[in-house]
Amino acid sequence: MKTLIELYVNEQFDDLLAAMTLNPKRTVFLTTGCVPEKTARESAARFIRDRNVARFGEKAIAEVEFINIGSRSADKLFEKLDEIFNKYPDAAIEMTGGSTAALIAAQRYCEEKRVKSFFFDSRKGRFRSIYGMEGELRDLKLPAIDVDTLILMGGGKVIGTKHSTSHLDENMDCVRSMLDIYSKYLGEWNSLVEYLQFACKHYYDSTTQLFSAPSALINNSNLFIANKKLLNLLSEAGAINELAMDAENIVFRFANGFIREILTTVGMCLELFIYVAAVDSGEFDSARMSVELDWDGAFRGGAGDTTNEIDVIMTRGVESRFVSCKTARPDTRDLYEIGYLADKFGGRNAVAVLATAIDLSGESWSNYLRARDMGVIVIERADIMKGMEHTAKLLVSPEWLEEKPKK
Repeated sequence: MKTLIELYVNEQFDDLLAAMTLNPKRTVFLTTGCVPEKTARESAARFIRDRNVARFGEKAIAEVEFINIGSRSADKLFEKLDEIFNKYPDAAIEMTGGSTAALIAAQRYCEEKRVKSFFFDSRKGRFRSIYGMEGELRDLKLPAIDVDTLILMGGGKVIGTKHSTSHLDENMDCVRSMLDIYSKYLGEWNSLVEYLQFACKHYYDSTTQLFSAPSALINNSNLFIANKKLLNLLSEAGAINELAMDAENIVFRFANGFIREILTTVGMCLELFIYVAAVDSGEFDSARMSVELDWDGAFRGGAGDTTNEIDVIMTRGVESRFVSCKTARPDTRDLYEIGYLADKFGGRNAVAVLATAIDLSGESWSNYLRARDMGVIVIERADIMKGMEHTAKLLVSPEWLEEKPKK
């Protein structure tokens, strides 16, 4: 098969998976009704061409065509397919996408003409032959889909990260110990981070990593108090060194700048907790944290860009998880936002996840119910306090409460 005929559906993951896997010389997208927007057409064509060049070299330029039938009638579809097969007798039709009417008509065409055809079996995670593709598909394996590739398939582009994980591996033992403290003392953690964050503006030397500040600080009407119990635990974990405390002052050195960033950034430990839980579980093919992405894949670095940050994204075969981490109480807007972003960039195989440091089911049962009804995985305080292994299980096989917990 050198030519792939794809029944276009406004779901770029489905539109591109076959081309990405089979690497045909040309891909012909058949559309019925409305023609896809120019940005969607350009994004799909760019993805296919870039993948072919990356795999086979600069001379392997893939051809991409969009043909609009303009009508959903079977006769029009048959006529157009006849034209394509006469022009490209080496073609095959992929039957995963397209409207219901187009799929039914295309299936009829394949049965009558006995042309090569196949579809993607999402339950089995593989392409399966309808007619004449058994040999080509028998040992075919799906390519690895990492986070960057997933976003490209969705028409966007990863442009950076807010919190770099480049120093995570070298600090992993310390970070795991910190996250263990975090999960056990979730209710006290944010106040310590807020204290350290404010104090570091006035009582921190970045050259020596020395922190020396009063144990209680006031800013306008806000009181920040050091949590000495947690500081002792962080000292035992190796996150801070040379800890000295008396009734009025706190002195220590941060282990390094990366550890300081974690301890002075509200919400970063929650993101790290989800990210490390996913990585350690071995259930996911790739994971990225604090992902900054551009919507149309043509980042200009100015006001003309539409961008978003997604706290954690992970891939698992053709599935993906898009995680929004909230230290405060999330609202319905947060649910709809992460649900929309998961759908836009991950397609129908993506699942939205809301991770929150609060007891959502107890404090806001209506929002918990809304998340459950939307299919959004909820990871709340009780789940985090049960540890990373439990959290990772929820990311793979979600569970929701049926009734509001009793106080």
